[in-house]
Amino acid sequence: MPTPPRIEFETDVFSASGLTLLVDGTAQSHVDPDDPTRLFFEYVRRIGNVIDAIGPPGSPVHALHLGGGALTLARYVAATRPGSRQVVVELDAELLELVLARLPLPAGADIAIMVGDAASVIDDLASQRPFDVVIVDLYARLEPPAFVATPAFMSGCLALVAPGGLLAVNVADAAGLARLRAHSRAVARADPTAELLVTGDAAVLSGADEGNAVLIAAPDGLPGRLVERLAANGPHPAEVLTGARLDFALWGAC
Repeated sequence: MPTPPRIEFETDVFSASGLTLLVDGTAQSHVDPDDPTRLFFEYVRRIGNVIDAIGPPGSPVHALHLGGGALTLARYVAATRPGSRQVVVELDAELLELVLARLPLPAGADIAIMVGDAASVIDDLASQRPFDVVIVDLYARLEPPAFVATPAFMSGCLALVAPGGLLAVNVADAAGLARLRAHSRAVARADPTAELLVTGDAAVLSGADEGNAVLIAAPDGLPGRLVERLAANGPHPAEVLTGARLDFALWGAC
């Protein structure tokens, strides 16, 4: 029988109220309950910047989070876009119970939580109103489930995106960008017309270092000035790749 994961909360040395969620010693999420707009992990801040670019600033959105962790981004949306409706899907019921006991959701936030496997529930979510943003952040320790890099899964995610909406995928990668290539290929095969963008640390996107990249797919095209906003807002050093530059980074010279 496999050993149950060890779930811990570590106090933040950078603030009086921040907590880091550790699973088997690996930092999975960070939450500052006194300031949920403080996004400590760089890739989470980049996704936050993407969310900020959807529609008028501060307007409510309909958001889907595939992968819950400590519900960091759901808390961020609730704080920055009051009146938003959100759905969080998390496989680990024990993790959710411990997170909510230590870090209850903000009062009045419209956040529905589903316990289940993301690949199994996306069809059930199709009956809901489409989502302005679908966020995929699915990892067991440091590995994503194999289905994430399949056209079938990405097609199901893209089918949930509202007109003008975005799909955002966290890609934790080794040097060389093999996982980013696999995820990008799955999205491109699921919807060849979707516009793609990747943002992350410049050294990660060059393939030199391991780290996190954020893959964005926009079935109806990227929001205006998104590239400029992501480059300006960081965290720095920030790189944003689209079009031919993204193709070259992923596939090299043809």
